[in-house]
Order: sequence, then C-alpha cells, then structure tokens
Amino acid sequence: MTIKELQSKLQEAYTLRNLNNISLTLINLYKDQQYSILQKIAEIIGDFIPIEITADGKGFSKLIFLYHPDRANYYLNEINKLTEQNNFDGLLEHSHILKLEHIEEIANSLNNYEDIDYSPVYEWDFGTDGYSIITDDETVKEVKTKPKEYDFYDAIKIRQYGHTDIEFPSYYLEDIDDFELSSSNIVDLDGVQFCIHAVNIDLSDNSINDLTPLIGLTYIEELNLSDNELDTIDALSRVKNLQRVYLSNNHIEDIAPLLKLEKLHYADLSGNRISLDQIRQLIELGVTVDY
Repeated sequence: MTIKELQSKLQEAYTLRNLNNISLTLINLYKDQQYSILQKIAEIIGDFIPIEITADGKGFSKLIFLYHPDRANYYLNEINKLTEQNNFDGLLEHSHILKLEHIEEIANSLNNYEDIDYSPVYEWDFGTDGYSIITDDETVKEVKTKPKEYDFYDAIKIRQYGHTDIEFPSYYLEDIDDFELSSSNIVDLDGVQFCIHAVNIDLSDNSINDLTPLIGLTYIEELNLSDNELDTIDALSRVKNLQRVYLSNNHIEDIAPLLKLEKLHYADLSGNRISLDQIRQLIELGVTVDY
C-alpha cells in the first residue's frame, strides 16, 4: 500500500459520521455493562494502543477518547501533515481505526461473552449529548441529555480520563503545546493559566465569556474561540505571539486588542458586530480578515 492509499483510507475512517458510529457503539456497550466485549474490542486494536478494560469498566475512558467525534479535525490534520512529511510509519500509528471498520458486526459476534450482572462501582461522567445515531434506514435520531458544564481544568480531565474524580497536578499541563477542547461544555477558563508552553489551543463551540486566564500565555500562536459567548477580547492584547485567531460567531463589537498584536496575520471575525472601520484598520496592518 502506498502512502497516498493509506492516507485515503484513514481520511475515510476518521470522518465525523464514522467516529459517531464507533463512539455510540462503545457507549451503548458500556451502558449495558458489556465490559468483556469492550475488552475484546480493546484487544483488537492492542497492537497499536494497549488498553485494558477491567471487570468494573475502568479503562473505558481511554478507549472512547480515541474515537471521540470532536477529534475528527485533529486526526484529519495529523493525517495530512504526516502524508506531507512522507511519514508512512506515523500514518500506521493512526490505522487502529481500520480494525473497527464494522464495529457493530464485531460487537454482535462477541455477544456470546457474558458479563456479570452488577452495578459498576466506577462512574464515567460522559454524556451522549450532541451525538447523532444513524440507523440502517438512514434515519437520524438525536441523543439528548442535559450537558454538564466544566472549567478548562475539568475539561482536560474529561478528555484524558473520562471523568473528573481524579488527582491531576497542574504541572502536567506545563509541557503540553497543543490542546483540542472544542465542544467540551467549558464555561470558565480556570486552569488554562498553567498551560505556559501552549502553542495551539482549540476552544471552539463552548460557552466561554472571559479570556482573562489567557494573559501571560506568551507562546500561543493559534487560538480558536469560535462559537462562544465573548463580547470583550481585551486579554488577547497580552497574547503577544498570536498569529492566527478564530473568533467567529461571538458577540464582539470592539477588536482594538487585535490591533496591538504585531505577529497577527489571520483573523476570522465573521458572525460578530464589528465596525468596518476597525476591520479596515486590521487589514491595513497586513492581517487577512474574514468578516
């Protein structure tokens, strides 16, 4: 198989639709306490990523994290980057998803493995809100649950472990340079101040209205804050290395802080109420602006 052929297969595998399908199958197995089936599925991809699902369901969060639908863009970007670098081995590391191409059939074929009927002692606080169940007749059914709200710190715990009931020292965040937390029900950025070496942060599709904790994060080059609840962006004037910023679909009227950013070269400001005068000022500084 050529690197282009593998790229094509992985691009098809990491579509939002396919990740939805895999995730919902895994979630339903977890809700039905089919932990031995989940363990067998984990063993199928074990050559790529070692995951153990215990008798009480622990380990499931690591499995579901691999196929969370809002990581689709992250995976597709990685696949394209690795292809450009001609890194075939790097692409192979993402090909575990190809083992789950027919996950419903896999789950059904493993159905003869019986689980002990007991209530789990491990709580995994993950909701299915926002997922779409696509049935065989192409009927789309929305799964509705009341979304929980998190600060940045707890959202990191959810992404890494699937729950918030865990000790997670703040210094763990200091050496990470890429954070993808879109659609994470974040209402408060408390905790982001510890990400002192962050270069790329995706916080799109949350409910953030205060950017103060970003002050001091001088390494950030790309920041996605689209689809939030922002009306002021004063804190961004202190993010001195910012090069690309996405602020679409907020409530922003004043972009004066962006005019102070010497390294900024792209801003997505669509879906806001910004004066054309300010937009022209930004363009005159050499910034490419979508508005």
